[in-house]
Amino acid sequence: MDDAIDFTRLERSGPPDGLWPAIAGELDRRRKHRLVRRVSALAAMVTVVVLASLFVEMPAPPAGPGAETAATSTDSSATSMVTLADLRATSARLETRLADHRQRPIGGLELESLLWLETELAWLDEQLADSPADRELWRQRIELLAELNRRYADGDWRRDMLLASV
Repeated sequence: MDDAIDFTRLERSGPPDGLWPAIAGELDRRRKHRLVRRVSALAAMVTVVVLASLFVEMPAPPAGPGAETAATSTDSSATSMVTLADLRATSARLETRLADHRQRPIGGLELESLLWLETELAWLDEQLADSPADRELWRQRIELLAELNRRYADGDWRRDMLLASV
């Protein structure tokens, strides 16, 4: 056991001749695939942004300077013709849509305004509990529900746009 091992007699060994070129080729291939994936993801995000912008409901601009007064006079005459049952049905339809919106996540920027509107809706519901046949209160509730639906939809749209841009 006292014999020393003579390392000089061992054969020198190294990596196979084609190892380093094979590793360099594999890295180049992976880099190209990574570029293709990134370009594909970017194209998908652009497609989502374009489709989202096509489906966003934009409010119609007023027809002219006298459009607001004409709309007010039309609303007052239309309110007298609408029955209480129609108002309740419209309110129920908007409430159902609002329940769907409430299940979705919203951005922090919209949260405060939504809470104020939700509080106003609760106050309006208390008023309706005292006088359930008041058409004006039902009209205000419908307007408030429509505004809440619009704000929730806007908040959801902005969240989708932010996710698509990442």
